[in-house]
Amino acid sequence: MKKLNLFALTVSCALSLGFASCADDASPMAQDQSKNTNASTVTKNSTSKVADAPWVKQFEETFDVGSNLSQWTKEQRADYNSWYCDYYSSVPTTQWRDGRQCLEIKTTKLSTYKYQSGFITSNYQYKPENNTEYMLSANIKLIAMDGGTYKSFTETYGAWPAFWSVQGNAWPTKGEIDIMEGYSFAPNASRFTSNLFYGTSSGTNLIGNSAERNYPANFDINGNGGWHLYESFWKMKDNVVTVTIKVDNVTVATYTNGSANNLNLNNFGPHSIILNMNVGSKDSNFIDPNKINLFSTAMMWVDDVTVYKRPI
Repeated sequence: MKKLNLFALTVSCALSLGFASCADDASPMAQDQSKNTNASTVTKNSTSKVADAPWVKQFEETFDVGSNLSQWTKEQRADYNSWYCDYYSSVPTTQWRDGRQCLEIKTTKLSTYKYQSGFITSNYQYKPENNTEYMLSANIKLIAMDGGTYKSFTETYGAWPAFWSVQGNAWPTKGEIDIMEGYSFAPNASRFTSNLFYGTSSGTNLIGNSAERNYPANFDINGNGGWHLYESFWKMKDNVVTVTIKVDNVTVATYTNGSANNLNLNNFGPHSIILNMNVGSKDSNFIDPNKINLFSTAMMWVDDVTVYKRPI
């Protein structure tokens, strides 16, 4: 999640994203399995990454309904990048959605220029040792609701969901890896990117947005029922560090120290995992607060989060 107040934001041209019907999501009753079905009889339809040897699982969160999210810290604070979003620890919950047990982070409009949302940080941290690779995966769906009607994320304006990893202390001296940042700009096309941040002193990002990479133009947020597999592969081979971002098993970006001036991936980590839904920005030229429209709510649903490790 970019610290926009610390550097100049370069707004790339919006991607041309295909729009698919949300007909499958038309009924909230079809989404919330707990309303009509005994939860114990519903099979968890997980698309979590299950890796064969030599991958060894290091961390897993299945967000089972009733979980107290003990593997995470639920933030209670204002967003660093927006005047308009406050995070409440009560917002991240576990729910039945699309027949899955998942994390739900939802926005609520509190007043004309203030929104409530959620932000969770894993207590687990990781960083590759030499000649090892880590694979971080999450299955995420972005969606909105207008009363009892489901709406596409692409119909909203001003939502800013993110899936990323970072060392928060003395940011960005231990780096930041943004696997997915989504920006909704209806009626224009929404935009999805990956990015890196790094600096040698606290509070100063040295690479601006030079590491930002747009998702492919054919990426359809409404495809596959809205669920997508987002992954970060972080490895060190003979002391050379590479970060690869994939979406639905397609490579979006590959980063090395040569990807941006002043980038030093060898100084990254250890990182925690973060999932959040921001609203608005401190830069009104990027997200106009007068245009924000999230209907009744915009939501991030997360099915599973896993981390695997292997020798290389």
